[in-house]
Amino acid sequence: MGITLTVFSLYALENADAGCLHHLLLRVEQPEFSNADAAGYDRAFEVAEEKRRALIRAYQAGALASIRAAPHEARLVGELQSHPPGDELADAPRGREVDVWVAETRYGHPWVVMGTAADEDSFWRQVEANDDLTGLGPIRPALLRRAWFVAEEETRQP
Repeated sequence: MGITLTVFSLYALENADAGCLHHLLLRVEQPEFSNADAAGYDRAFEVAEEKRRALIRAYQAGALASIRAAPHEARLVGELQSHPPGDELADAPRGREVDVWVAETRYGHPWVVMGTAADEDSFWRQVEANDDLTGLGPIRPALLRRAWFVAEEETRQP
């Protein structure tokens, strides 16, 4: 049985004509599925993907609408299906900016290691202390990105 995954996805939202670039960090859950059921995996992936699309639309309708009326193209920078270093990404963000370190992995796009830390050296110490993250083969250097952080639970109705 596949487990429920917490997925962190970092997007660049850009309008090249307006010279406008924003980063959006999303946290969603991908539901569990049977490992023996390829269609179940596809459904679980699509559920998580629809959550991401809804959060991007909400962000674009809110924050970006007040910045510029011009449309922004969303491009996936990277994804992490593990618990990232730093406590900031575990907390309910309530729509706020975070500084997140992002490092590519040996598996290529879209897989990254990301997390929060005071500086790059602290980030790498936290990564190296985590077997799950080191197993992804993170590649130095890490880049610091400021992103608007939104989690799916913030959009759920009571």
